[in-house]
Amino acid sequence: MPAKSQPPEPAFTRWPAKTGRVKGRVPAGNGHRVVEELGLPDFASTFRRRRWTILVSTGLVFLIVGALTLLWPKTYESSATILVEKRTPTLDSQALAVLERLGRANETETEIELVRSRTVLEFAVDQLDQHVVVETGEGNKRPGELFQSFSAGRNARPGSYRLSVGEDRGYSVTDVESGRVVAEIEPGSEASFEGITLTPPPILLENDVLLYVMPFPLAVEETEDRIGVSRVHRDADLIRVRCEGRTAQSAHDLCGAISSNYMLLRGELQRAEATATAAFLREQSSQIGDQLAAAEDSLEAYARLNQVVALEERAGEEVRQYAELRAQREQLAAERSALAVLITDIEREEPGARKYRELASFPTFLQNEAVTELLAGLIELENSRSELALRRSERNPDLVALDSRITEIERQLQSIATSYEKALTAQIASLDKSLSGAGQRLATIPTQQVQIARLERHANLLEDLYAFLETRLREAEVAEAVNLPSARVVDVASFPQRPTSPNTPVNLTLGLLFGLACGLTLAFYREFRDTRFRDRLEVERETGLPVLTMIPRLREPGPVLPIASLKTGKPIVDKDPRSSSRVSDQRLMALESFRSLAADLSFAARSIERDSLSSVAITSASRGEGKTFTACNLALVSAARGSRTLLIDADMRASGVTRFFNLPSTMPGLSDVLAGSAVLQNVWRRIRIRGSELWVIPGGTATPHSAWLLESPEFAAMLAGAALDFDQVIIDTPPLNVITDAATIASSVDAVVLVVRGGVTDRDSLELTLERLDRASGPVVGILLNDVELPEQYLSHYDYGRTQHP
Repeated sequence: MPAKSQPPEPAFTRWPAKTGRVKGRVPAGNGHRVVEELGLPDFASTFRRRRWTILVSTGLVFLIVGALTLLWPKTYESSATILVEKRTPTLDSQALAVLERLGRANETETEIELVRSRTVLEFAVDQLDQHVVVETGEGNKRPGELFQSFSAGRNARPGSYRLSVGEDRGYSVTDVESGRVVAEIEPGSEASFEGITLTPPPILLENDVLLYVMPFPLAVEETEDRIGVSRVHRDADLIRVRCEGRTAQSAHDLCGAISSNYMLLRGELQRAEATATAAFLREQSSQIGDQLAAAEDSLEAYARLNQVVALEERAGEEVRQYAELRAQREQLAAERSALAVLITDIEREEPGARKYRELASFPTFLQNEAVTELLAGLIELENSRSELALRRSERNPDLVALDSRITEIERQLQSIATSYEKALTAQIASLDKSLSGAGQRLATIPTQQVQIARLERHANLLEDLYAFLETRLREAEVAEAVNLPSARVVDVASFPQRPTSPNTPVNLTLGLLFGLACGLTLAFYREFRDTRFRDRLEVERETGLPVLTMIPRLREPGPVLPIASLKTGKPIVDKDPRSSSRVSDQRLMALESFRSLAADLSFAARSIERDSLSSVAITSASRGEGKTFTACNLALVSAARGSRTLLIDADMRASGVTRFFNLPSTMPGLSDVLAGSAVLQNVWRRIRIRGSELWVIPGGTATPHSAWLLESPEFAAMLAGAALDFDQVIIDTPPLNVITDAATIASSVDAVVLVVRGGVTDRDSLELTLERLDRASGPVVGILLNDVELPEQYLSHYDYGRTQHP
């Protein structure tokens, strides 16, 4: 920008005089509103803001899970598979299926419980000495790994025993609890004590050895918790045995012991079952054979004594006819009994159509058209009578006539039923005569045939039963002699190659996922509990006011343009924002943001039909939100554009403008002028900016009466005079929620810009600020969002501008 000629100094002498100028004002109602329900936050922004929370939480949980995984005792698992064979029924007779099932092998579920039985577990614990733990300097070992021979019976006394080398180069065994010596052992020789028999190694041990003997039932319970038995598949007769151990060898040995002991127990049970079954079947077969012989002798004697001739056909026909007559007679008797009950009920109850409807539904009368027609007529008459009774009295001739017709139809239905009952009685009497004749004819048939049939059936049944028992007896004898196993080990105990618990990859993966979930949960919890503003959308949604511009986060906030004092000529800030080697990109973006703010203020003036906003107050809710930084840089940019700009430091308690421009802290300022202790000619300062200049009135001497001074007529006259001499007056006001000075200034300026600092300004504080500005009729034209991370679209716009204007 070309250098301008030196502008004339402002006519300070006429500022105290009041002018009649009327300034335009934005209406007091700013239209801001507080939105109670906010939408979901931008997840990407949340991740960026809370990334350290997420990373630290995830890392901490991951390290804890990793440490627990490393410190957790390792567990190995061995497995074996057992096939349980079932016998296939060999008989088709359903009558003998029950006996067939008695000889079948136990079901798979029963076998699973047999594997988990206490007998199998006790065998395994006793075989592997699971109730004894040997502690050495190298860790815990199995007794068989240290001693040449070792055996601890189930009755071994629980306790702790120390095996140490004595002075005589022998071993001594001491009870740790009582301190007494329970045994003296020579190297390589066998010794017994407290139910334990062992042979120590011939070479003397360097360190003492501790033997921990736990109660045998407790060892069995612990072993039970370390095994699992289940079906491989619901449709397969396969059982899988899983055993856990602290070492791979212990898991393998335990699984092998469980499998082998189960097979031994299963063999003993099967052998005992086969022996008992064979003895039982042998006894039953002998008894049934004797009964069969007796039945055959009885049949032969009866036939020979009575000279029975085959009369099957005659006897069968007579019996069939007699059965048919008997069935017919019983059917008629049942029908007559039901009809008699129905007639009795009709005669006992009051006249009505209900029982007569039941008479029409009687099975015999269902297809009787006369009964059906009578019942339909009865129902129709009843309906007519009901309708007529609603309008007429009971003595009405029409009602009397209907009652007579209803009674007549009922008598007809009753007569039909009574007649049919008499007919049934006659039929039953006729059938009784026929049955009597049939019985007499049957009496003439020899009863020997019936007896012969009974004896034959009895003999045939005994013969079938005897054959079945003989077959099962042969099978039981073969099973007793051969001892074929009904269960076998398909897969022997496996030797685990790696521990099954803890699963390091799975644990670390779950730890990472759980840590990430905890981090995200904590991050979103802090995000939703956080009431501070973060981005433009939140501010606009919460306040209803536009965000005029956003200032990026700067490491060293300060002037965005190089400036120097006009009085001394010394540079205050000599950093050229266009020199990328000396100033960061964030400062250049800040410069562009302040230029955008200056342009937006001119647009705001047009929206209220003004040529420009001659006075603009910069305020904030609390301290440390960047209002002084905003006011000073906005004034610098406005002056650099060629506008005659005045910057007034109305924050007389803090004097931030003085520190921003490195002015002397003792110099007089606004407070001194308003108090009458100084004149304007002695307090104003000029700041050179690229050939232009910025006029600055510092805050002056700190005073607790700043609110009274700002409400004085002198300050109002000063603003009116400044509006005549300058294109734009920018006022740095105190925070509105700290002191009320800003409210007084807000009612005297053309526009108010509210500074909100990202991550600092609270919603409640901002709401209180806006309410105070409303009460003071402060014309808030928008919000400046300070100290935020700019979105990517802003960065792309900046890159484009830097490319076009290097």
